[in-house]
Amino acid sequence: MAAPTLRRLVSSRVLPGRQLDLESLTQLHTTLVDERQQLRRNAAPAEALERNRLAIVQCQWELSRALIERYLPPAAAPSAA
Repeated sequence: MAAPTLRRLVSSRVLPGRQLDLESLTQLHTTLVDERQQLRRNAAPAEALERNRLAIVQCQWELSRALIERYLPPAAAPSAA
């Protein structure tokens, strides 16, 4: 069985049309998690918690993409046959 290959992603889900760097995404994630804790302390409505949850999920997706972009080795050039 062949090993799965990773492909480079070009879309940005957190801010369409703009990619954030890894450090900015990490800070955004921290901010969103802090916001969620505050929402829960204040017994926020379910809608506010769900919006925050979705923002965290999107940020985590984008953070994963940024980590892959940073650490995935460049693709080998195809050999001429």
